[in-house]
Amino acid sequence: MERRTFLQIAIATGGLVTAAIVAIPVIGTALSPVLRRESGELWQPIGALENFPIGQMTRANVTVPRDDWSQTLREKGLYVLRSSNAELIVFSRNCTDLSCPIVWDEGSNCFFCPCHGGIFSRQGDPMKGPPKRALYRYAARVRNDTVEIDLRSVPPMA
Repeated sequence: MERRTFLQIAIATGGLVTAAIVAIPVIGTALSPVLRRESGELWQPIGALENFPIGQMTRANVTVPRDDWSQTLREKGLYVLRSSNAELIVFSRNCTDLSCPIVWDEGSNCFFCPCHGGIFSRQGDPMKGPPKRALYRYAARVRNDTVEIDLRSVPPMA
């Protein structure tokens, strides 16, 4: 084997080993949320039951635990409709079309998406505009007079 051929092979091998040393952790980190997608329930409190009057749409926030990428806790906006003592409907605050934040309009008694004019009924059903799906609803429960929602009961981007 000539010296030139040996050096070409050694340099190419060294480059491949270096690339693999860098690429494997980067790819592992990038894919970890997909590969480690946790199943099951993740219940988080959103407030005391008394903070949600019967028959009214109430805005609330939920603290979302950190994931692999974020350095801080973040909050998600929600709308809570308490229709009776025990029945709660908790809507995601994002439109089902482009995930824009929706707004509750008390006067018209419906949700409005300012991004493209989508309108949803009080029950979250699409009434007008591009959205074809109803608003996402979180699974909700009351424990010790505190309302809790399951963060994994809707898609992650909702």
